[in-house]
Amino acid sequence: MLRKSSRLESSGYYTSNGQPVISYKETPYRKLWTRCRTPRPPRRVALDNVKYEIPLSAGPARTDRGVSRIDSMLRFARKHLITILISLLWLLCESSVRQMTGFLAPSYLFSGHSNELSEEAFGRCNDLMTRMKAWEQQKDIRAPLWASVPNFALKSAGASVMCAATSKSYKAKTGTLSVFGFQMRFSQAVAPSVVIEGKSELIPGHCWAFSGHEGNLTIMLSHPAVVHHVTLGHVSKRISPTGSIPHAPNVFSVYGMETPDATGIKLGTFQYDQDGPMLQNFNIPEEFHNISKYLTLSIHSNWGDPAYTCLYSLMVHGRLAS
Repeated sequence: MLRKSSRLESSGYYTSNGQPVISYKETPYRKLWTRCRTPRPPRRVALDNVKYEIPLSAGPARTDRGVSRIDSMLRFARKHLITILISLLWLLCESSVRQMTGFLAPSYLFSGHSNELSEEAFGRCNDLMTRMKAWEQQKDIRAPLWASVPNFALKSAGASVMCAATSKSYKAKTGTLSVFGFQMRFSQAVAPSVVIEGKSELIPGHCWAFSGHEGNLTIMLSHPAVVHHVTLGHVSKRISPTGSIPHAPNVFSVYGMETPDATGIKLGTFQYDQDGPMLQNFNIPEEFHNISKYLTLSIHSNWGDPAYTCLYSLMVHGRLAS
């Protein structure tokens, strides 16, 4: 049983049967919140079983397809504007770029010259490979002799200095030591092993020195070898602070021995050129190609310094004894 309102009943809202005089009925529709280019259909509202079409507010529908195409083209151009400008600039300047750089422009790929481009590219590649192979073959020829043969007087390979048969080091460098505020000066010397470190870049002062102009350096080779040539190194006048190298060795001899107590066999006497390159190579005559495990470098004179003589590098080359 329906509840009645006394206020509505006094105003005649209900019939004699107790039913309302006015009835509101609406047809439900689902509302989709989506964007679409077509106009939204009007909402249907029914009052007293009568349906009226009430159009909602919507923008005017686009019927001109040409306008939509123009808009899409403008959006595409705005999105790819940089790419289009670069392509147009390259097409306008390709001839100038080709003349400056010497390379073919990419437009030749689309002008029927793709075969010519591929043939020229393969030709340049083959020419480059041929030049690289020739350079590899001539690399050992252009390199110094001491850089392309083994060094049997290399400290890192097992060679060592025989201190008992080597001259005493010249204590030229001085150092200071502070004891309770008192400064004490003392002399120090570089070990002769610096000569067999095998350094190709010689630095002024990084050498072994002995007193006077005569001295010996005896080395135990890393392996028994037949000595073919030796390389003696000293800094050149160009990088010397004084512009001269009076402490460089002048005349020297090389002796080979199989045991440390054996009498040395003289392999040759040579002269180091103070005006020549820093690393100078000296060949051993073929008649003195004997097996040696120990080698003695005997300095007979230097280039004028009476106080001391410096040795920077010594390398011994040959073949391994069978």
